[in-house]
Amino acid sequence: MKEKFRRIVGLILIIVGLAIIGSIVYKKIDTSKKQKELQNILEEVINEEPRELTEEEEQKLINGYTPIALIEIPSINLSQGLVEGITDDVLQYYLGHFENSAMPGEKGNFAVAGHRVSDYSEAFVNLYKTEIGDQIIVKANKKEYIYEITDNFIVSPENVSVLDDTEDATITLVTCTVGAKERVIVTGKLVETKDL
Repeated sequence: MKEKFRRIVGLILIIVGLAIIGSIVYKKIDTSKKQKELQNILEEVINEEPRELTEEEEQKLINGYTPIALIEIPSINLSQGLVEGITDDVLQYYLGHFENSAMPGEKGNFAVAGHRVSDYSEAFVNLYKTEIGDQIIVKANKKEYIYEITDNFIVSPENVSVLDDTEDATITLVTCTVGAKERVIVTGKLVETKDL
């Protein structure tokens, strides 16, 4: 009787384990699909003249999210789409632009958030590996904005001064540390603008 019970419990644990693994794999595949869709859309949007999108266009583009730019960090092999906002539903799949911060190439602090690790997105999993002098390439509005990393440090979640506006064109990337107790901050300055 005990042997039969152990087998049943063992079988149940295997089924639960497989269900958990299946769920995680599904989420990663779903995220990869959504990010690829956004990148394809951004490739088209990047090469258009900047203009306001209608609600219908936004809905058609990426389920109501406003596409902003494609962000690349060659040193960590990152290429991710950026949309407006930093709500959970945005960061679940994409990088998010802090509303009211500067836009790509503008003077001021262009601030971006992304998950380090989650069930869905791991956009900034290697952000902490960037070094001073590495490039952050932002493609938007028929331009390629090249930022050079000036710092990489950790702050407490309460320290929001990293989002303060700046006089020059700068970029701030924000993600969590392991365990999400602190924040990894990478800052940079605009060094070059090219036409696409």
